[in-house]
Amino acid sequence: MAKALPVYLVDQVASEIRLATRRAFTARSVPRKMSSLKAVRVNIGCGKNPVTEWINLDVIPHPGVYFWDCRSGLPFSDGAVAAIYSEHFFEHLDLKSEARPFLRECLRCLQPGGVLRIVVPDAGAYLRAYSGPWEPLANMRPLYCTDSGWCDPWLGQVYQTKMQFMNAIFRQGYEHRYAYDAETLLLVMREAGFADGVVQQFGVSIDPKMAPDSNERGTESLYAEAVKR
Repeated sequence: MAKALPVYLVDQVASEIRLATRRAFTARSVPRKMSSLKAVRVNIGCGKNPVTEWINLDVIPHPGVYFWDCRSGLPFSDGAVAAIYSEHFFEHLDLKSEARPFLRECLRCLQPGGVLRIVVPDAGAYLRAYSGPWEPLANMRPLYCTDSGWCDPWLGQVYQTKMQFMNAIFRQGYEHRYAYDAETLLLVMREAGFADGVVQQFGVSIDPKMAPDSNERGTESLYAEAVKR
């Protein structure tokens, strides 16, 4: 008797089929709209938080958002983009097959002097906090304490051990593909051609017109930027 596929794998396959179907309808229309644009600002993986006067891309339907699967390239001409912002999207990419090609696409699309800002969960900060008491770790998410454990409003889970929480942070139900500390994120950016990546703070950017960081992710996030030379 054949063994049934795990539920998470079935969900992943179903999700990929839905995305492939939608890609078939947007593969030409979105690039046609974007190919002639110049000096645009692009918000990648914006979810339900599009930025006004930016081109917002995601696979989640929402007003003001263009459907585009950024794992398969970006729909912009070479050197047509002034700035790229991506918050809590990059960790969802497989390092070898998706994240590195994505960075090379960002480099291709950016104009000279264009800024790339990537925001991810700060795995290094979480690991440093793990060895201590619950409170510093919980404050990063943040979590709140209940009689049954530490509650995570973001994922709707309750953790009784710190390792349960760490698994949720690093894996997120198989959605997260890679964890980054500052050293690793800058290395991956440098390997893709961004030679001068720097770590930034919440709300601080090389580009004064950069998209705003989300307040609710500020305590747990790592911010990195690089300029195309």
